[in-house]
Amino acid sequence: MKHQLLLAFTCLVIGVSALYSQDTMNKAVMKISLEQAKEYAYKNNYDVINAMKDIEIARKQMTEATATGLPQVSASVAYNNFLSIPTQLIPGEFFGEEPGTFIPVKFGTQHNMTLSGTVNQLIFSGEYIVALQATKAFINMSNKQYEKQVIELEKNVSESYYLVLIAERNLKIVEETLQSLTEIRDANAVLFENGFVEDLDVDQTDLLLTDLQATLINIRNNLDVSKNLLKFQMGLKLENEIELTDNLDVFLDQIERDVLVETEFNYNNNIDYQILLNQQELAHLNMKRFNSQYLPRLYGYLTYSENAQRNEWNFLESNQDWYNSSILGVQMDIPIFQSGARSSRVSQAKIQMEKLDVMGDKLRSGLDIQYATYRNNFINSWKVYKNKEQALQLSDKIYNRTKTKVIEGVSSSIELQQNYNQYLNSEREYIMAMLELLVTKLELDKLTR
Repeated sequence: MKHQLLLAFTCLVIGVSALYSQDTMNKAVMKISLEQAKEYAYKNNYDVINAMKDIEIARKQMTEATATGLPQVSASVAYNNFLSIPTQLIPGEFFGEEPGTFIPVKFGTQHNMTLSGTVNQLIFSGEYIVALQATKAFINMSNKQYEKQVIELEKNVSESYYLVLIAERNLKIVEETLQSLTEIRDANAVLFENGFVEDLDVDQTDLLLTDLQATLINIRNNLDVSKNLLKFQMGLKLENEIELTDNLDVFLDQIERDVLVETEFNYNNNIDYQILLNQQELAHLNMKRFNSQYLPRLYGYLTYSENAQRNEWNFLESNQDWYNSSILGVQMDIPIFQSGARSSRVSQAKIQMEKLDVMGDKLRSGLDIQYATYRNNFINSWKVYKNKEQALQLSDKIYNRTKTKVIEGVSSSIELQQNYNQYLNSEREYIMAMLELLVTKLELDKLTR
């Protein structure tokens, strides 16, 4: 099913590539090894680029959170034009009038301006301290998410690289077989003209050649599809040409079966488990934040202002008076009662921590099952690969013997076709066993890092 999904995706990619197809005769070919393909993908893969953006956002959020505890400076300018100056009623006895009477009086000036500046400094806040700890944990979470994206990318690039190599191997085999069968067909034609074989042998060989030519067309198309998938994983434009420099034998030789099988599984090496631990840390800090809301909040402030009152707009004249005032103060906000709101938030955070503990148990159990499954799959793939390798050697030997007999005229083309089909089937099964071995190794590597 995994390979079927992969094939379906490659078909989608080849459809997209048709939109970008153009003449590439004059374009340089990019020669890449698997490691070079990974390095290129680290910088150009779309998902990895976004993961890096998330890290940058997390760092900016930490800067923002830190800034809330540093001095905050603000300034303001206020101008009021009293089109109608407010009237105040003054008791009449102040002016020698009868008690109970009021005299209307206008106080103030028409033009008023105030310049002020304020400095606020947070002195203590438990919530602020926890927020700083949480931002660091959030950055760590972003880094882990980026690391997970890179691990997934390495697996996808490697698998796509293998698919290209396998398609190239198929192409080489079929081209060599086509050349060999063409030589046999020409030899049979000579034998037929001299009466040593029947026309059936020639026709049978022609049929083999026709089938092989159709197979060759499909393999070349699959090779294009596989290359386009690799380009997509790398973040490389589809119109670029690539040439792979590694070969399958190198990767097969690098497989250390005993090391992979005998290595003990460590949860702490698994990226998903590391992310869960980070989530638990964030949940713990979230509960600390709600608990810190029971603590008082202390901050100081300094305010300085100057104001001027005029009956004419002459605030820019230097010989006019301005009146200043300044305040230095400290304020403590003491939380007393919120009708159980804080207690409810703490309880919710505690329950969330308990949920993450359950998720930890679930993840550990799932990882144990995955490791056992991938380990067994790898062992079985290794055995199947060795079996198919031996079967291919035998079928190749039989096929080559039959070709020699056909050329010598002591065997029929029908037998050649049977042995040829047997050889192609062995080759196909060997390649699939090779791919399965490499993919199961990738799965095992991904799980244990």
